[in-house]
Amino acid sequence: MSISVYSLGSGSKGNCVIISDGNNSVMVDAGLGVRSTAKKIREAGFGLCDINGILMTHEHNDHIKSISELSDYIPVYSHSDTLNAFMYSNSGANIKNLNAVEEKSFCLGDFEITPFSVSHDAAHPYGFTINNGKEKVGYVTDTGYISKGILKNIYGCDVIVLESNHDTELLMRGNYPDKLKKRIFSDKGHLCNNETALTVCDLVKGGAKKFMLAHVSENNNLTELAYWTTVKKLEMTYPGEDLRVKVALQRETVIL
Repeated sequence: MSISVYSLGSGSKGNCVIISDGNNSVMVDAGLGVRSTAKKIREAGFGLCDINGILMTHEHNDHIKSISELSDYIPVYSHSDTLNAFMYSNSGANIKNLNAVEEKSFCLGDFEITPFSVSHDAAHPYGFTINNGKEKVGYVTDTGYISKGILKNIYGCDVIVLESNHDTELLMRGNYPDKLKKRIFSDKGHLCNNETALTVCDLVKGGAKKFMLAHVSENNNLTELAYWTTVKKLEMTYPGEDLRVKVALQRETVIL
């Protein structure tokens, strides 16, 4: 069956995505409040029992806010270093169902999940591919650059969720302290719109047709700017191609 991507919220205030083909569903991160997450899950047509597992990309708070509560019902998967960092920041909490996975494929329902390393200032940050044998989704947010390893893992995916965090000029002119700007610009920071657009064009060569731009900064970007930076690059590079681009929003569910 065709795979759909449900972004329940995306940005610095919290990130949570459900990827589903109707028979199998996984959640990537749980960075929204638990009540908001439960409400948005229901509104998207799912129950907690429908979700085979939560894939945790890394331990920053905007990706883990409701992991503790949800782990009572849904198993959580990430690198052992990430799980240890998460447990350290939640010391004293009675957290269940944490599962360490190395960089090799494993199955959740009929989905084949492949974790791979990305470049971010976290313990062992992951991106993921999710494959049901007919379609394959690549998921990459919170990375300072697209390495050859990242590109190799997501090349050939049909659907891509890719960070488009900031506009370089807006970040440079913004009121963030210099230390924070350097972190965002660094190889362990976040992707800018232009690099995202170039990466999207590379991925079209591998067969990707649908893209969701994620983790868009509310302070250093604009939804329209992220969208048009990628779309204009696609129109110049692949005129007339049937390609679909959506932008994930912080406060609204977006479906691709």
